[in-house]
Amino acid sequence: MIDAGIFEKDILVVDRSRIAQMGDIVLAVLDGEFTVKTLNQSAAGIRLISANKNYAVIQIKENQVFEIWGVVTNSTRKFK
Repeated sequence: MIDAGIFEKDILVVDRSRIAQMGDIVLAVLDGEFTVKTLNQSAAGIRLISANKNYAVIQIKENQVFEIWGVVTNSTRKFK
């Protein structure tokens, strides 16, 4: 998510009480793996989009286990 200003080892604040809206950055669980992506919807269904051109768009399929764990509301980073 480097193009969204989120880098490796950043600390994210995730609000589990918020209902995710299209365009939100979310912490999702896909087939048992956590991922941080932008929530999007197309004619084909729900998609997770990375803010890093090196990663492909993830199209959620019916047979996948998918849960939005929370909405990312803030991030911070340590310099030392």
